[in-house]
Amino acid sequence: MNKGDGIEKRSFEIIAGGCDLSKYDEAQKKVVMRLIHTTGDFDFANMTLFSDGAIEKAMSALDRKLPVITDVNMVKTAITSKYTDASGIEKFCFITDENVVEGAKKEGKTRAEYSMEYAAKLYPEAIYAIGNAPTALLKIIELKKEGLINPALVIGLPVGFVMAAESKQMLTETDMPYITNVGTKGGSPCAGAVMNALIKIKAGI
Repeated sequence: MNKGDGIEKRSFEIIAGGCDLSKYDEAQKKVVMRLIHTTGDFDFANMTLFSDGAIEKAMSALDRKLPVITDVNMVKTAITSKYTDASGIEKFCFITDENVVEGAKKEGKTRAEYSMEYAAKLYPEAIYAIGNAPTALLKIIELKKEGLINPALVIGLPVGFVMAAESKQMLTETDMPYITNVGTKGGSPCAGAVMNALIKIKAGI
C-alpha cells in the first residue's frame, strides 16, 4: 500500500468511528462515507437521502453503460476518468455547447436549465448528476412531469441558498430514483463523489 492509499484508509477508519451510519445499508454507507471524506463534513451522515432501490438502479444503469450527464463541467471533472474509462461509461456536460448557449439566450433561460432540456432529447434515460445549479434540478423535475425524461438515477446535490434545499425536497417527492441531501450543502465535488462511489461499488473496489 502506498502512502496515499494508507492516508485514505485511515481517513475512512476515522469516518466510520466518528459518526453513526447504522441507518444505511452497506452500499449506502460507502456513498455517505465518500461524501464525508470529500467534504470533511460529518453532517452528511444525517442528511443524505436515498430513494428505495436507488443503489440497485444505479448498478443497473452502469450495467447498461448509460452515460452520466452533469450540470457543470466541475461535476464532470470530479467524476474520476480512470473509473469511467475502465467501466466504459461516458460523461457529458452541455453547458458550454454552442447550441445551449444560443438557445438559453434566445429563450431567457439559464444555461444550466437549458442544457438539461438539450440533454433530455439525447439521453432521456441517463444518470443525471447535479452539483451546482438548482435550476438544472428543477428543470429535470419539470421534464419528468412532462414525460420528456426518465433518468435512471438523479444525483441531486446542488449547493446554495436560492432554491437548493427546495429543489432537493421537490426531488424526493417525485418517482425518480435519487440520491440527495437535506438543506443547502452540496456542490460539484459532492455529486462527483457520489458517482465515483457508485462506480467503485459496481467494480467491487
